[in-house]
Amino acid sequence: MLGSCPAFPATAIFNTRIDDPVRFPAHASSATWIAAIGPTRALHADWGANADPAAADYYGIPVNLLSAANPQTDWPGLAFVAGGAPDESDCAVASPGEPGSHAIVRNCTTRDPATLRFPMPRDAVLLSEGGTCNDPATCGDRHVLVVEQGACRLWESYFTYKTAQGQWTAYSTAAWDLNSNAMRPDTWTSGDAAGLPIAPLLVRASEASAGEIPHALRVTFRDAVLASAHVWPARHRAGGSTGAIPFGALLRLKAGFVIPAAWTTQARAIATAMQRHGLYVADIGSDLYVQGDPSAAWSPATISQVQSLRMSDFEFVDLGAVTRDARFDADSYAASW
Repeated sequence: MLGSCPAFPATAIFNTRIDDPVRFPAHASSATWIAAIGPTRALHADWGANADPAAADYYGIPVNLLSAANPQTDWPGLAFVAGGAPDESDCAVASPGEPGSHAIVRNCTTRDPATLRFPMPRDAVLLSEGGTCNDPATCGDRHVLVVEQGACRLWESYFTYKTAQGQWTAYSTAAWDLNSNAMRPDTWTSGDAAGLPIAPLLVRASEASAGEIPHALRVTFRDAVLASAHVWPARHRAGGSTGAIPFGALLRLKAGFVIPAAWTTQARAIATAMQRHGLYVADIGSDLYVQGDPSAAWSPATISQVQSLRMSDFEFVDLGAVTRDARFDADSYAASW
C-alpha cells in the first residue's frame, strides 16, 4: 500500500512472487552479467536514518501522501527545463466544470504551457529527494513522489526545482492510476531511466519494521554494464553504454542464501523481499545501489547487515513464464490472469 491506496493491483508484476525456480529460472545470461558487475560488489543501502529534510545527512527518496480530505497542494503551474522531456511526460490540467478536479494529460506539449499543473505539496509539507536543497547545480536528481490518496493516482517528477520567482520546474513527470495495471506509452521515460514508477519499488521503513515487504524493489547499476535497450516491464532506456544488462531486468537474491536469524526484523524483511519479489533495474547509478526512504525508524544494524550482501549472492531471472504466456499484454503490468 501507498497510504490508503494499493501500489498497483495484486496481479501486477511488482507484487508477484518470482521465487519459484521452475517457473522463474535464472536468466541464461545471469552469470555473464554478474561477472560484468563484479561478484564481490557489495550492496549499498541507498537511504538514511535522519528524517529531517533540512539535515545535511537527509538521505533517500521520500513519498508525499496527500490526504483526500486535506490534500495540501494548490496544484501549482509546472514548466520544463531546457532539454527536458515534456513530450514523454504527464501533466495535470483542470477539469472543465469540476472545480478542484484535475485530469492527467499524456504528452505535456499538447496543451498550453500556462495550463499545466502538478500536485506539488505546499512548501511547509513538501518532502523531496535531497531535502530542502534547491540548487540544480548541486542537489542532484531531486525526485518528488506524490500519492493522491483520494484519486489513488501516483505522480512522480525528476530534477524538480523551484525558481526564485516561485515557478516549479522539472525535467520529466509521470503519472499512474494505482488501481490499474495500465502502463504509460512504450519508449517514454518517467522519473527514472527505465520508465518505471519509483514509489512502489522503494524500501520503506514502515514495511520493513512490520516484518514484511510484499513487493519488488529497485536497483541501479553503472552505465558501462547497462544495455541501450529495455525489456518489460520497463518502458525506456538511457545512457550511451554498450553493456548487456537491459533496463527492466530482474535481479533476485538466490534461494540458497540463508538469511541469518540474528539479523534485525528490518534486514530479514528486506532480504526476504529480494528473494520473493526481486529487484528491477531502474536507473543508471552506482552498482547494486538499492533505494529506500529516509526515516528515523531505520536501525544502523539493518543497514550494515544488508550491506554484507554481495553480487555473487544474486542472480538475474528469466520472466518468460509471464512474457511468453498467451494472455500476456506488453502494455499491462499484469503478471497473472
